Amino acid sequence: MKRRALLGTIGAAALSVSGAASTWAQTPVFPKPGKVIRIIVGFAPGGPTDTQARVLAQEMSKSLGTSVIVENKPGASGGIGAMEVARAEPDGHTLMYISDGVITQNPHTLKSVQYDALKDFTPIAQTTAGGVVLVMTSSLPVKTVSELVAYGKAHPGTLSYASFGTGTVSHIYGEVLRQATGIDLVHIPYKGSADALKDLLAGRVQLMFDSPSTAAQYAKDGRLRILGSAGEKRRSLMPDTPTLLELGLPGFEIRGWNGLFGPAKMSDAVLQPLYAGVRTAIRTKAFQDALVMMAFDPVDETPAQFAKVVKRDHDRWGAYVRQAKITPE
Repeated sequence: MKRRALLGTIGAAALSVSGAASTWAQTPVFPKPGKVIRIIVGFAPGGPTDTQARVLAQEMSKSLGTSVIVENKPGASGGIGAMEVARAEPDGHTLMYISDGVITQNPHTLKSVQYDALKDFTPIAQTTAGGVVLVMTSSLPVKTVSELVAYGKAHPGTLSYASFGTGTVSHIYGEVLRQATGIDLVHIPYKGSADALKDLLAGRVQLMFDSPSTAAQYAKDGRLRILGSAGEKRRSLMPDTPTLLELGLPGFEIRGWNGLFGPAKMSDAVLQPLYAGVRTAIRTKAFQDALVMMAFDPVDETPAQFAKVVKRDHDRWGAYVRQAKITPE
């Protein structure tokens, strides 16, 4: 009897351990109970990337059932925030929300970049598509791209374009425009978009690639003209604005985007529930309404699809920079 009792006790203990192991195995790896998810934004508060991140975080908190907060880590053109995420544990609780330039352009234009854009991060979800538009001061006596080309060739060296700084998308696309049209354009770099826009509105420079939301404000009152948009397709929020490709200018295939990344080597057990939570969040009315205000289009792509976009645009921007002979600073 004693032997049977002992065997029964051992059997019960084994079942208890087995049951506990089964329960542990079924416990989700992500999100960890009670642990906050941090979304790092590598820019100062108030810009479009930061605004999108905050609405996304609010909606992700609901879809994932845990706290999601935004932390701003500005500096080095987004590089400080990117490095913090690159060094973080790949447990899904430290993420970054960025515009495409941090991954696709900075590695080709900045010597200070200390991360490998394609190896140090896990693409989770592309959330928006945006990109820039070509805008022109209304003081210039032309209204279309073809008239601009004719004017530029008749007045060589008199047209200039503003950029937010050397190596930025506004600079790179200005050089693409120069090569595509054959116009002798002069590059005038500024320390940011606000200063560049000020001189564009005053007519001290004639052209600039800028965000559509900003350009639209001044196009309404006639101070600027929007000539066309970058990207392979017309934007759903600007259906009457043709693409520069439609207007016969090659090299403007790339469309800007924003997206969510984590550190490298995130497991599927973390990545898939995280992506599901993001996907639910970007479909909410709150997030969609925020995009309309900023003239962005929503995007819903899987991590695998997003990874292909990242690699494609990283390589394309690298080719543009080399072709334009822009020296990294």
